[in-house]
Amino acid sequence: MKKFLAVGRHGPVDESEGRSFAGAALAWIPQRLADGTFDCLYSLHGGGRLVIANAESEEALQAMLAGAPDVPRHWEITELHDGLQVLRDYLASLDRT
Repeated sequence: MKKFLAVGRHGPVDESEGRSFAGAALAWIPQRLADGTFDCLYSLHGGGRLVIANAESEEALQAMLAGAPDVPRHWEITELHDGLQVLRDYLASLDRT
């Protein structure tokens, strides 16, 4: 599994549509947190979400997020790497040169 940062923003939402999405999301999101798909999820001021997620690929994460019962949005996804391991690999690459 790979770890990703996903940030998705949206604009204003119609109240009736928002109520429907929010109710469905209250059932869907806790399941993703419980099964380890999401490490954490935050809402962004002004409309949006920030998620740290685990998935096989960026495409798999995009597909899951697109199928979520939530306000449609464009997701910016970045693969994350263990920061300490990146530093170790960097130092090792310097030692090889």
